[in-house]
Amino acid sequence: MGFLLYGFILIRYEYSLRPILISTMKKLIPLALLTVIALMAPTAYADTSLTIQLTPEPKYRQLWAYETYLVNVSLTDFNLSSIDVSEYSGNPSSILFEGQIFWKGKGGYDFGTATTGYNYNLDEIEVDLSALLDEKKVSFNLTLEKDSFEYGMKPFESVVITLRFDTYLVMSDDSIGPKITSETRTYQMIDDTKVRYLEGKYMEMQDEINTVINSSGLESFNRERYQSILVTMNTSLINGDYVGALDIWDDYNEDDREDLINGIINASNVEYAELENLRDVEANLASVEQELAVLQSEYDQLENTYVALANTYNKVNRELETVKGNLSTAITAVFLTAIGFYFLGRRSARREDEVENA
Repeated sequence: MGFLLYGFILIRYEYSLRPILISTMKKLIPLALLTVIALMAPTAYADTSLTIQLTPEPKYRQLWAYETYLVNVSLTDFNLSSIDVSEYSGNPSSILFEGQIFWKGKGGYDFGTATTGYNYNLDEIEVDLSALLDEKKVSFNLTLEKDSFEYGMKPFESVVITLRFDTYLVMSDDSIGPKITSETRTYQMIDDTKVRYLEGKYMEMQDEINTVINSSGLESFNRERYQSILVTMNTSLINGDYVGALDIWDDYNEDDREDLINGIINASNVEYAELENLRDVEANLASVEQELAVLQSEYDQLENTYVALANTYNKVNRELETVKGNLSTAITAVFLTAIGFYFLGRRSARREDEVENA
């Protein structure tokens, strides 16, 4: 009886735990699957990159002649396990930094709308350095022993310095293994001759532009554009950006100066057309003034005639008044005389009647 009761309790306990076990399994199965997938998937690594840094850091990617720079070359995110060395004998033992540094002179000419460029190979050196696998970097000093003049280049030409490094694994049997990565950095060399050249070209540009900007007239000329070019080059020189200043001068010398001349011509043509229109207006005004003078003269004549006629009218009117007065007096005298003669006649007639009757 006790055994049956214990079995009954155990069965009820198992049935009571089943929903909890099922719920727990539902939560654990996806987690287990994700764990298996993560273990089976290959490990992802960031791409290996090569960094070239110079100390002191070049401003505006410019290297000064006769200066010495510390060049640091290092691998970033390097993972040896990501490189296949199955085709090579031995094991990786170190890293080879195979470098080339070369100097090139560059320039160009403009022919109307066409441009041609040229370059010279001036100098080249090789730098081969090794580093341990855990170091992954090398450094060396780079001294620029010549300026552009010593390389035979003109101040308006450029000396471009290029640093290129390829990295390889070196195997334990001293053989060169697979290539890891590469990197190239390009700079321009600056020297005192180029600085003086650019400062002189700025003064030349300043004289030309200010002559036009400060001149009177030429209202349609775009002064703001050339004032902006002048300010931009001056700012580049102040900041020490001589590469940028050279680009500004080249653009001005090749294109902007021609636009400046054409702008002056166009503005002059506009003012000439306006002057011609003004001359036409002045000619019309002169003609109108002449006609006005004629009309004024005619008016003056009419006014004089009017004054003369007015004077004559007044004179005649006065004479008529005088004549009228005299005529009135004469008529009155005649009338009175007539009346007098009438009464005299009546009186004479009465006397005659009296004489006849007597």
